[in-house]
Amino acid sequence: MRIASMEQYLSRRESGFRSWGDEDFVMRRIYTTMNMFNSYHANLRPDEAGRHTGAIFNLEFNADGNVLVAATERKCVLVFDAITQKEIVKVPDAHTDSVNCIKFFDERLFATGSDDFTVALWDLRNMREKLRVLHGHSNWVKNIEYSSKDKLLVSSGFDGSIFTWDIASHTEQGLISQRVFHASGLMRCRISPTGDKLVLCTSGGYIMIIHHLDLTTLHKDLSGFRPGIYRLMQLGDQYIPQAAKYDHVFSRRQKKNRVELVTDFPEQNDAEMIMALQIHPHCRCMLTRNVSCDEQSEWTCIHDINEEVPTSESEQEDEVKLKRRHPSSTSSRAASTSETPPATLEGSEVTSARPTRRVTRGLHLFRYNPTSGRGGSAAVARYLNDRPESFIPDIWAAEVTVQERATRQNRAREANNQVSGYNFVYAISSGVLPLRQAAAAAAVSQRQPTTGTDCPPSTEEATAERNSSTSSTSSGSSTSISTNGTTVRVEIGTRRLVPFVATTAPELKTNGHSILVNAKKLLYYASETNTKPGFIKEPGFSADGRIICSPYGNGVRLLGYSADCCDYPSYKTFDEVKQSPRQLVELAHITEHQDVVLCAKFSPREPLLVTGCNSGEVTWYRPNL
Repeated sequence: MRIASMEQYLSRRESGFRSWGDEDFVMRRIYTTMNMFNSYHANLRPDEAGRHTGAIFNLEFNADGNVLVAATERKCVLVFDAITQKEIVKVPDAHTDSVNCIKFFDERLFATGSDDFTVALWDLRNMREKLRVLHGHSNWVKNIEYSSKDKLLVSSGFDGSIFTWDIASHTEQGLISQRVFHASGLMRCRISPTGDKLVLCTSGGYIMIIHHLDLTTLHKDLSGFRPGIYRLMQLGDQYIPQAAKYDHVFSRRQKKNRVELVTDFPEQNDAEMIMALQIHPHCRCMLTRNVSCDEQSEWTCIHDINEEVPTSESEQEDEVKLKRRHPSSTSSRAASTSETPPATLEGSEVTSARPTRRVTRGLHLFRYNPTSGRGGSAAVARYLNDRPESFIPDIWAAEVTVQERATRQNRAREANNQVSGYNFVYAISSGVLPLRQAAAAAAVSQRQPTTGTDCPPSTEEATAERNSSTSSTSSGSSTSISTNGTTVRVEIGTRRLVPFVATTAPELKTNGHSILVNAKKLLYYASETNTKPGFIKEPGFSADGRIICSPYGNGVRLLGYSADCCDYPSYKTFDEVKQSPRQLVELAHITEHQDVVLCAKFSPREPLLVTGCNSGEVTWYRPNL
């Protein structure tokens, strides 16, 4: 029997009586009556030099919930008193470029990450200057986490690197740091509240969970592992030795830093760029927001974050290291991919048939200057002459931004270079190219490169690729992928590096090999509006984990697991939800902004919600009971 009023419910709690299921009713009443009660227009308050803050990119509370810090587009950091909602401090030049993220690692110390490739440490007691500036990333810093278990600050950026920083170490050279992992297309990384999981989301349409996290051994345990290439092997159902040799990182025998890939999404959602990631406050699930491959829709998804319960069958199969399936049982899609090797967004081992002789596998690099007139096939030929005899390159890959590519293509055309727009080329030997094919590939590399060879593209091909490009920003990226004379066009949103790949691979054979199947992890989902595509929208959980606050156009939606605002599903219904994922239920839709909302954050202590929008407005909401 539900209680009719909040007063009766609170009276029962004060008397020590159990609520008998009334909590769902009360929580629904609280969250469905959220209304705006205050707002702050940052751009209406320029500094002494007349500078505005621009968009609000990120919001973060301290653990007590009495301080809120905002990261802004135009180098500024704003500090608010969460009780009075008033601005305490404004730092106009916190960085030399946009401020992207904020992370508190105690009540007064926090870190900010920026497009200037740095991480800055701050103390709320003295915001006039930074405590330290951490250098190490080679691209925009998009995420900062703190591991209380290992006492390490963790940062990640669009360079694909994850760094750990020992903030307790003070040396003449700065803090002791280490690059512990690298994944091409990395968007976000999060550490679970318990500190035992690290979750990564990427622009390649997959999520990677690292269970039993040990940051001190992560670099050693996952050395050489490329999740994008492993995912490519799964998508194409084609055995890739360079990927398959890391099967052990998925095994339950991996006591520390065990890897799991999450790749299931709603049927209508062909997830490509997973741009936002949050972990449930009680570590029950993870929340992501992604853009579909057609860039016409965005989706919010809830996935299980915990390890699958081992069965007797899986334990027996784990004796041979992994739970697998045989590729012969795959669909007709796999058969069609055997004719043309699939393109990869990772820019490395696209492979083919099993090797007929022992060759040197690995990655060799060479550089050339596109403005010197000495690039193109001549540079390739010189490189092939200098390489080890046993190293047979069957893959060429390069990474470039749209802006950099356009500049270098113009210079290359003036210099009449054959390899235009790519200044850093990777030569990769996957170890699967047969001897006759390898010999032919090496011979072709000595000649003028043409479409379908294993050399980088000619000037005409690169120009055609550029001309066929659709609209994109200077910070966006596009790529053209050539395999055996077939070119695949790939256009990815903004702020992303993607590779060019060209390979001459023979018919792929998978006889005698099997490929790992990823477990089903999707639980809930919701379709979102695609207002202002290219902007990252940051959703979040409420402090109790019952509600998801999700930016939606010029407002925010409050989504729940069910209409009665129940807590996260119990294990009795958990398996049912996993078998048939359900849509999240909209409990409230609040529209108070004049521009698109980019971030939403709940207080960790009370039902207080804050949102930030593209025009620089910060809005506060609380229940109207």
